[in-house]
Amino acid sequence: MRRLVLCLTLLLTACGAAETRLVIVPHNVPADLLSPCPGWQGPRPSNEGQWVKAAIAEVAGRRCANSKIAAVSEILNEKK
Repeated sequence: MRRLVLCLTLLLTACGAAETRLVIVPHNVPADLLSPCPGWQGPRPSNEGQWVKAAIAEVAGRRCANSKIAAVSEILNEKK
């Protein structure tokens, strides 16, 4: 009886539709979205004014990177 059940299931799987192919469509991501965003570039800050400038540069770099990540996410998740 077990052989009969196994044979029937194998025969039923052969009766399915034609084999489907998966087609991967490449996304067109602009090169400027893949470039790194600079943060603070320079020597280690030594006084309060330099620390403020470094912090502002780091925040600007992180905002730039986060906006690029969001744009790439929109491109990759768009429905065609």
